[in-house]
Amino acid sequence: MVVLAVVNQKGGVGKTVTAVNLAHGLALHGFRTLLVDLDPQGNVADCLGMPAGNELYRLLFPGNGLSLKESITPSGREDLDVVRSDKSSASLKLAIGALADRPREYILDDVLREAHYDVVVLDCAPSVDILHTLAVVAAHYVLIPTRLDQLAVKGVRDMLVTLRSLARITTCELGAIIPTFYDRTTNESYLQLKHLAETFHEYVWPPVPQDVVCRESTRYGKTLWEYGPSTRALVGYTDRSGRLIGGYQQVVKRVEEVLLR
Repeated sequence: MVVLAVVNQKGGVGKTVTAVNLAHGLALHGFRTLLVDLDPQGNVADCLGMPAGNELYRLLFPGNGLSLKESITPSGREDLDVVRSDKSSASLKLAIGALADRPREYILDDVLREAHYDVVVLDCAPSVDILHTLAVVAAHYVLIPTRLDQLAVKGVRDMLVTLRSLARITTCELGAIIPTFYDRTTNESYLQLKHLAETFHEYVWPPVPQDVVCRESTRYGKTLWEYGPSTRALVGYTDRSGRLIGGYQQVVKRVEEVLLR
């Protein structure tokens, strides 16, 4: 089993959209996938057209005793299950943070040892808190979606600093940086993508084009695979040689080839 944490300490970078469409894409490719929402906003359920739920709170609250199996909700899609979150996760952070003993950082890692899946995808809140730490400790790799603007790219650097600061208690590695909201018509997108590639080299994967269909699919509670299977955000854009580049379709392919090998 491989655990992937989708993280960025800056909000508005397409983190949940990335987590949801990556998880469903892997499920469609035959990987038994569990998607865990670690964000108190609970947007994963919205993106999948599911009712809200507080299973994360009930699973991780100290002394609660709810098993992982009892916390899992079928998504209605083959090979894709979900642990939902809601605003109760805000008080969960306080409860876990109040624990004085060292094992608190391993709570999620211990829980996921019960998971019988090929892949677990963790959707993390855009903040540095105890749930963020639990995700990095439990994960094998972090995937960092980022808008191609100065502030979001700074969020990538901040996330890597956090990853290094936790090196004593986790073996988690940088898996990939996923540029999102790529707009080929603006110089800023191009320059930021070039800067990322020159700085992080092979860790920077082909970008996901900006696409209004991402917002539309979320409104209807569907993934891009269901709502817009030929949309740019999924299939990418055509380069000068006629090849399709980027998009979540290629993200899924890269995850399979590079991180799940």
